[in-house]
Amino acid sequence: MKTIAFILFILFNSFASMAQTPVLERYGNLSYGEIRGAYYKDTRNFLGQFEGTWLYSNNGTILKIVLKKKEMFHENGNIRNFYTDYIVGEYQYIKNGIEMQNTLSNINIDYQNISDYNIEGNLQKRGNKIPTLCPECQPGEKKLMVYYTEPSRRNVEGLNAQMVFRWFTENGITKLKMWFYSTSGSYGFTRDGQPTDIVSYLLPYGEYVLTKQ
Repeated sequence: MKTIAFILFILFNSFASMAQTPVLERYGNLSYGEIRGAYYKDTRNFLGQFEGTWLYSNNGTILKIVLKKKEMFHENGNIRNFYTDYIVGEYQYIKNGIEMQNTLSNINIDYQNISDYNIEGNLQKRGNKIPTLCPECQPGEKKLMVYYTEPSRRNVEGLNAQMVFRWFTENGITKLKMWFYSTSGSYGFTRDGQPTDIVSYLLPYGEYVLTKQ
C-alpha cells in the first residue's frame, strides 16, 4: 500500500506541475517570456528542420556543424522564469588539413546555461538582407538566427558574431545556406582586463553552403 500511495503522490505532483506550466506557441507570441512558468514551445517545429549534421568542404576547408533541438530549456535568471526551445550546436573546422577547432564532443552535454554551447539560438529572421542581400530568399521566408563563439575567444571583450541559417533543397539534396558575420569587434582586452591582439574568430566570416549528411 505504501508503494501505491507513493506512486499516486508522484503522479499527482507531476500532473499539478504540468497544470501550472501553460504551453504557448513560441513564434509570433507577443507575450514571449512574460508569463512565469510558461512553456513557449516550437509547436510548428520550425527548429526541427535545422537538426542534423551539416558539411561544407571547399579547397581544403572543411566545416562540420551538428545542430540539435533542445526542448523545454528553463530560462531562469533575474526576471526570467519560463521554458522554451532552442537549437544548440557544435562544430569542427579544418583548414588545409589542420584542425583549427573541434567542439563536437560538447553537443550531448546537458548545459544549464544555454550560452555554454558554442552555437545557440531560437530567433526567426525574415527579409532578404542577412546582412548582405539574399536574392533567392522568398518574401516572408523564415530563417534561423543563432549566436556563435569559440572556446579560445570566449573571454575577448566585445568580440561577438552571429549565424543565420536558411534551409533549402537543391536537386533533391537538403542544404543550409549560412551567413556568418560579426556583430561587434574586439575591444583589445579580455574580460579580466588583460590586453589581447585577437580581433576575430578562427572561422572566417562569410557565406557557406552546407549539405546534410
